[in-house]
Amino acid sequence: MWHKHLDNNYFISKLYDEVPEIINTEILHIQVNHEGDKLTILFMMPKYADNPPEKWNSLSYNSAIVELDFYEVEELSLTYNGKEFMSGDIKIELNDNELLDVSISGTVDVSFKAYAGLIQFVKGGIIDTLE
Repeated sequence: MWHKHLDNNYFISKLYDEVPEIINTEILHIQVNHEGDKLTILFMMPKYADNPPEKWNSLSYNSAIVELDFYEVEELSLTYNGKEFMSGDIKIELNDNELLDVSISGTVDVSFKAYAGLIQFVKGGIIDTLE
C-alpha cells in the first residue's frame, strides 16, 4: 500500500482498518518548493476514517485531509489545463533504485521521482454535500 513507502505513516494506519488506495480523489494543492527540491501534495482521502479520533466525532468531521511532502525530487512533469478542479488517482511505489515513483493521473497529470516522502499531517474536516 502507498502509505507504507512514506515516513510518519502511523496515524493514517490507525485511522483505517485498511488504508484505501487514492483513487479519484480531490487534490486541493500541489506546490513545488526549494528550487524543486520539495514537492507537497494536499488531498482528500477518498473515504472517511473507519476509526476517527473522538475529537473528530465531536466536531462532526466527515472527511480526512492528507498532506504529503516529497524530498529531492527528480524528473518532475506536470500538466494541468487550469479549467477543472484537480482530481485524480495518486500512486506511490518504490522502484528498484529505492526511489519513490509518484504519479497523479486525472484532471492533473504529475509524475516524479523522490528520494524520501512523508505524511506531513492527516486532519479532519467538514465537506458540505449536496443532497
